[in-house]
Amino acid sequence: MSKADEIRDIVYINGHVNKKCFITYGIEFKEFYHSLPTPLANILLLKHGFEDSDYHYQTHMDYVEEEQIHLLAEDDVYNYGDFCWIDFEDISSLDLLEPQDIAALLYLGHLKKPLNSPFNNKLGNQFVYLAHDDGFYNKIYFRDVYDMKHILSRIIPLKMSAIKQKRFVFRRKKLEYPILPLVLANTLLTLTNDGLFIDFEHMVQSRKDIKIPLYTIGDFDDMNEMYNDRFEHKEMSKLQAHLVLTHKELEWGIEEVQ
Repeated sequence: MSKADEIRDIVYINGHVNKKCFITYGIEFKEFYHSLPTPLANILLLKHGFEDSDYHYQTHMDYVEEEQIHLLAEDDVYNYGDFCWIDFEDISSLDLLEPQDIAALLYLGHLKKPLNSPFNNKLGNQFVYLAHDDGFYNKIYFRDVYDMKHILSRIIPLKMSAIKQKRFVFRRKKLEYPILPLVLANTLLTLTNDGLFIDFEHMVQSRKDIKIPLYTIGDFDDMNEMYNDRFEHKEMSKLQAHLVLTHKELEWGIEEVQ
């Protein structure tokens, strides 16, 4: 199994809510894009391999306008290697960037951390997306953490549909599940502070319900270490207790398992 296949069966989120930063494994740009509560405006590409971008001469940077972002989402982003971008409100705002702004953006894309703030008031960005092998290591800054709640509420049914389609390829009809209530998404958001591991790899479905194991496995920045030792991390989590995300009679819930 390739890494590109592996990352679809689990999700790990290392949350730093106070810093508005989340390091994730298993959430690809396409899933991020389709889980946002409001569409992205425009994207300034700091590191990428997208061939249909536009070029801004003053900054010598590539960008993608709102109407073309869906093409980027459907591209083979994983194979870009590094994929880093910052969104912006209006094309004219790129003309306002001064040399120190451009230097900070280049630093951001190269080292995957902000020189100062991750948010540029001239661009009015809501996100900073810094990925290596998209879906394997993603670091995302959110101006409004509320957007992360929406992503959590939508990424789980998206993953469930994708995994069921992969496991049962003979089913032609796309499987769909309801989004999580935001109150449950908020609970998951809180759990990310302790390193939330959503184990779709061991999702269990019966005729009446679906159960997805949840664990808190701690703070990891090395996704190889997190993934390769995931069974050990899960067993350590079980020593306290772990949770199960349930879907019964069209309703979501969380249950504690001793």
